[in-house]
Amino acid sequence: MRLTHCRPEQLQDAVRRHVPALIPAGVVEYHGPHLPIGTDFLIANAIAEEVERRTECILWPPLSLGPTMSWAAGPAEGEIDFEPEPFFQYAREVLKHTVALGFRRIYVMQHHQGPEGLQVLCLKRAAMEVVRNLTSGWGAEWGRGPTRDLPVPDIFGMIQIGALDTYSVYPSLGSERVPIGHAGKGETQLIMASYPDTVRMEALDSLSVLPEWLLDATQATPAEGKRWLQFCIDGWVSELEKKR
Repeated sequence: MRLTHCRPEQLQDAVRRHVPALIPAGVVEYHGPHLPIGTDFLIANAIAEEVERRTECILWPPLSLGPTMSWAAGPAEGEIDFEPEPFFQYAREVLKHTVALGFRRIYVMQHHQGPEGLQVLCLKRAAMEVVRNLTSGWGAEWGRGPTRDLPVPDIFGMIQIGALDTYSVYPSLGSERVPIGHAGKGETQLIMASYPDTVRMEALDSLSVLPEWLLDATQATPAEGKRWLQFCIDGWVSELEKKR
């Protein structure tokens, strides 16, 4: 169920039953002439929406703007480089109020710049500030007693920041990983599979020289994109269905 569609009694019931909250996050930035500028956000949102259809969770409105550092382009081509500090503050408010509503299993599905990117760092900072503020009222030495007696036993796992495949199970360490790559084959095929009407591959011909990150874009296929989308969806469904 979507948060904005919940009536008060439905929200209270979800909190009582420890239903997880799911928040997709991405950015708006240039992804070549062939893909929509919302590619990162759209991929995370497509996976999150399918997860919500397959298992019980409360789907939050997405965090669709974030810091891009104008890496790929400027405003003329759709790049919105959201300043890190206001993004952090907004993310902190979202997480703070998610906790205030009573949720104790909170997941952010983030897709932009990888696990050490600026957006992830902002989200982790926001999460830890929310956790710190929550525990500040527990008094000193709150970690000395049994974990089960804490107001929130899983306090350090209460807010999880995950990537598309964080909870997916690969056959082995050497198995092929979800191909991402900015606007290249990986993201192109994920958009082909989730938002096909937004893709125009022939637009690549408008560039006389392709950036290195676009060189493999023409290798993308909707079928492979669908396979990887399902792989990521399966992982998130499995995680959210765990009982805690």
